[in-house]
Formats: sequence, C-alpha cells, structure tokens
Amino acid sequence: MQHRCQPLVPRRDFLCAAGALAGAAMVGAAVNPLPALSSPAGGTLPRRVLGRTKLEVTIMTLGAAPFGIAEDVSVEEGIQIVHEALDAGVNLIDTAPKYGKSEEVLGKALGARRKDIVLATKVWADTRAEAEQSLAGSFKRLKTDFVDILYFHHLGDRKVEEARKADGVFTWMLEQKKAGKCRFVGVSGHNLPARFIPFIESGDVDVVLVAMNFADRHTYNFEETVLPAARKRDVGVVAMKAFGGPDAKTGSWGSRKAKPMVGAAHIEMAIRYALSLPGVATANLGVHTAEQLRQNLEFVRRFKPLTAEEQDRLAATGRELAKEWGPHFGPVS
Repeated sequence: MQHRCQPLVPRRDFLCAAGALAGAAMVGAAVNPLPALSSPAGGTLPRRVLGRTKLEVTIMTLGAAPFGIAEDVSVEEGIQIVHEALDAGVNLIDTAPKYGKSEEVLGKALGARRKDIVLATKVWADTRAEAEQSLAGSFKRLKTDFVDILYFHHLGDRKVEEARKADGVFTWMLEQKKAGKCRFVGVSGHNLPARFIPFIESGDVDVVLVAMNFADRHTYNFEETVLPAARKRDVGVVAMKAFGGPDAKTGSWGSRKAKPMVGAAHIEMAIRYALSLPGVATANLGVHTAEQLRQNLEFVRRFKPLTAEEQDRLAATGRELAKEWGPHFGPVS
C-alpha cells in the first residue's frame, strides 16, 4: 500500500520544550509548552509537532466520542460538525469503534478530505481475533484501508500482561503498522498510569492519548508519571478529558445536554492547562454540537500558556474538585 504520505505542511525546524517535565509540569511552576509552528493570526489554528511521528497537528483535535455516542445527535448533524471543524483548520480527528456512530459519521463526511487529515481510531481487544474484527469494522465504517494512528484502547481495562507477547494484541498492532494499515501505533487510557511505562520504554509506541486535566492531576497524575517517559522517547502526546468528563448530574455523553465536570466557567482554563503542559502537542476536545465546537475553537485560537499565578489558583481549584470527583476513571494503581 502506498499510504506513506508526508506531513500535512512542510517540515520546519523547531525547538523542543526545555527543562525537566517533572518540575515544569508541576502546577505553580514555570511552564514551557511545545512551540507553535504557525501563528494564530487571521484566525488559523496553531500547529505543533506530534513527537517522533513528525506530523504537524493542530493544537485542537476533534474528539468524535460525544456526538458519536449521543442518541439525540443525528448522523447528519455529526457530518456538519466534522465539516465545520475541517473548514476551521482542524487536521486531527479521534474516533473509536466504541464511540457509537462516530466512525459512520466520519466515513460519510470525509470523502476526498480524508487525505487532508490525520485520522486516529482504536482497537478494544484482548485477542488477535477481536482486534482483527475491530479494525476490519473500523475500515468499513470509515471507508478507508488505513488510519494514521491506531491506539490500543484503554490500558486500564485491558489484559496488558498478555498484549506484548508474541501472540498478543499490541504485537499484532505493530504488525499492522508494518503492513501499512496504520502509520503509527499508540496507547490510550484514563487510569493506572504505571501501565503505560513498559509500553513507552519498549520503544514501540509512537503516540500516547491520556487523560489530563487540572483536577485529575491530583488523582491520577499522568503529568508526572507518563509525560516524562514520553518526552524521553519523543513519543507524541495527546491530552484528553481536559474537562474531566460529563457531569454525573447532567447525564453521560449519551445526551447533548451533558455538561462538563469542570463546569462552564472553567472550560477555557481547562484547555489552557492541557495545552500548557510540556510535551503535549494537542488537546482532544470532544463536542456534541457545532456551538460547542465554535466555542472550543475560539478558546484554542487565543490560547496563551498559564502564568504562575494562574497555575496557583487553578491548583487550588483542582484539589477541591479532585476531592469531589475521587478516582472516577477507575483505580489509580
């Protein structure tokens, strides 16, 4: 297969964010996020390099889970959201078989625009047979024969001790990379951060997709466990769950009425927190509606790294929220 397309814009030299992550990622310490490769002047979205992949991705990823899972969001509305995101310049889209109708929506929406984006999907499986079935289904729904990033979905819920054996799922994923069915291999998850380290240190992981927000930083703390290992190996980092997830009081992502756990007043600060973390290339921001997409785009376009004073205030707020939320993504260790 000849799918080895070049990065979406010409490759430029760039400087890696300086300083040790363990210190820089601490809330209240100086932050030094990855440098942008393009200016937001004129309303365009800045881009950063996604680690060793060398892909230049917009600092906002379109997360397809909310509009894919929500029963009160139609396929047609989902298609409109995708087109509006692409028209705004978003060039990375994240989906998965577990995200309801999201892959169907993308398969119908992308068409000729497929070549202009970085497309990521996932495999939720503990056996090769399950993985084969999962990826075949994704290709059929997405109307493609390759994806740019293929994630081992949700390490906190997988049989990781089996995954890297000769007949394991992760080994199978590496074989798919060699076969041209995916350009890069990643791992994703919301909890049990220690599980990520052996995968990263193996040298086989190109991208990690992990839950990081200013509240869960005080519970799961991917910031000080996973990010240092990822930066050491130049693994691309995508931050997800910037808003914590859906507020239990307003329902799951299964409804467009769901509200973010961090609260509406903290949405922009949550985005700034994720994008200020050294090593993070892009924030995966899921939306139910075009209105939510437009709001997120506005916040991303005017992004500025958190100041030390803002970090201090956000740390205090995050600690209080962490007490309320508890380990809501599952066990910590």
